[in-house]
Amino acid sequence: MPNTENVPRSTVGSGEIANAKRWHGSIDDQYTNIDNVVVAATANPGWGMPADMLTDLTGRRDTLRALISKCRGPAASQNDRAERNLLLKATVGYCVLQVKVWALGQYVAGVITLDQLNSLGFLAPGQTAGYHGRTDASDMTAEVKVKILGPDLIRVIVDQSSEEDAAHVVRGWPHGVRQVLIVITAADGTTEVLRKMSSHLYNDIRMPDGSRGKQFLIKAAFLKHVDDEPNFGNQPTFSMPLQTEDLVAALDRQHHEDFEEHLREVEAHRQEVERLEAALKAAKSNG
Repeated sequence: MPNTENVPRSTVGSGEIANAKRWHGSIDDQYTNIDNVVVAATANPGWGMPADMLTDLTGRRDTLRALISKCRGPAASQNDRAERNLLLKATVGYCVLQVKVWALGQYVAGVITLDQLNSLGFLAPGQTAGYHGRTDASDMTAEVKVKILGPDLIRVIVDQSSEEDAAHVVRGWPHGVRQVLIVITAADGTTEVLRKMSSHLYNDIRMPDGSRGKQFLIKAAFLKHVDDEPNFGNQPTFSMPLQTEDLVAALDRQHHEDFEEHLREVEAHRQEVERLEAALKAAKSNG
C-alpha cells in the first residue's frame, strides 16, 4: 500500500504542480482539468470511478464545453456567462472535493499509482511544500455583499475586515486563507437555505426554487481548515425580485382561491336552504 504520510517534495515535477494549479486558473485551465479527469476515468475503467460520478462529470463537462464555446461568440448574454461561471465553479468544487477524495482512496488502496493520481490533477499529501503543522484559524472576519443578477441568480462578493476594526475593509484574501464559507438563511435567521464552501471571493449562486419575492440573510467566514469554527462577519439582508410572470401567477392563484371561496359560500347557502326547506316540510307534516 502506498505511503501517503510523507511524499518528498522532490518527487513532484513542475508538470504535476502545474496540473494541480490549473484547478484555480483560467476558465480554459479549469475546463482542461475537468476534461482530463473524464477522459482518463473513461479510458481506465479499472480505476473504479463510480458510474454515477463519471456520468455526472461527463454531463457537466459536455454542458460546460457548449457554454464556453457559446460565451466566446457575440450572441452570448450576461445570463449565459453567469451560467457558465456557476457551472464551472460548481464542477471544480465537485472535483477538488469529492472526486479527489475518491482518487486518494484508490491511490491508498493501490488501485492507481502516484503518477496516475497526479495525471488527474491531484497531489498526494506532502507533495506540495511538506507538512508544517496546523496553523491557527483565521482571525479575520468577512465582509459580504450581494448583487442581484436576475430573479434566481445572485453574485456574492467577500472581502476582509479586521476583527479589531470591522469597519475597515481590505480587498482580497487574508494571509494563509484560500477558502470561504458562505451561508444563506431565510429571513428568520435560522432556516438554512444554502451552505457553500468556495475558493473564490466572487461567487455566482443560483438560489433554490421558490426564492422569488422572499427575503434572505447572508453571512460568510474565512476558513484555513474545513473544520475551523466559522467567525462570521456582517449579515446583510437581500430580496429576490419577482418577474411579471410571478405576479401574473400570484394573481391567478388569488382569483382561483377567491373562486373556490365563492363556491364554498354557494354550497353552504344551498345546504342552508335545503335545511330550511326540510324544516318547513316537517312542520307542515306535523301540522
